[in-house]
Amino acid sequence: MVTAAGLLVLALLGQPQPRTYYWRDAAGQRHITNTPPPPDAQVLEAPPPPAVEPGHAGRPEVLRQSANRNGRSQAMLSPAQRQAWEALNRRLAKARAEGDRLTLEAAATSLINDCLWGNGLWAMPVVPLLSVALMGLLGWWLALGLRTGPRLPLVAGFVLLGAGFGHLLLNAFLYHPQAVRLRQNLELLEQHMGTDRALRPEHRTILQQRYQALERAAEPLQVPWRFPAEVEALRQTLKQVMVDP
Repeated sequence: MVTAAGLLVLALLGQPQPRTYYWRDAAGQRHITNTPPPPDAQVLEAPPPPAVEPGHAGRPEVLRQSANRNGRSQAMLSPAQRQAWEALNRRLAKARAEGDRLTLEAAATSLINDCLWGNGLWAMPVVPLLSVALMGLLGWWLALGLRTGPRLPLVAGFVLLGAGFGHLLLNAFLYHPQAVRLRQNLELLEQHMGTDRALRPEHRTILQQRYQALERAAEPLQVPWRFPAEVEALRQTLKQVMVDP
């Protein structure tokens, strides 16, 4: 039941940041909200930032999981992706020149969040809960057919089986893709931090250690709350590296 509790906590806490909606009402007034606009509203495209603003940074298109099994093949960027990363590099260079620490940290946080929850990954924490619920219902249905015998242990056994199966699904379809995306995109970010020099060796080493710890935490035999802890450790490390590369 500890595993099931861990999965429940993860699903409740590990939700993505709310989406921002840009829309115009019937009177022609523009609105920016975190809730969907009314049915009669005109939905607008999110405006690209013309320059770096305090606490904000443009976001390049996040690379998805590589076809290579270990996800470490050299990233092949399309012209649009290359242009987006170069634009981010220029924005970060401007923020660095102005001493804008908030923007540098925001770029790290934004990229990590996109790697974690983009392209439908935001829905995956529900899968282990569905596994627990379905296996629990199956155990309850089988227990109803028993005239005598231990019904409660049967239901509990199926719930634990569902928790174990849900944990495998969580690792295979959420943690592993997240770990691959984070490593691919953050290694690419190391080349687009708005500096004219490479990372210091000690920073490169500690980031590589964080990537490896993240990949180990995504293995099936790890407890479900270890991976979010490693993500938070990586987030804090990347912020420090971004400010002082």
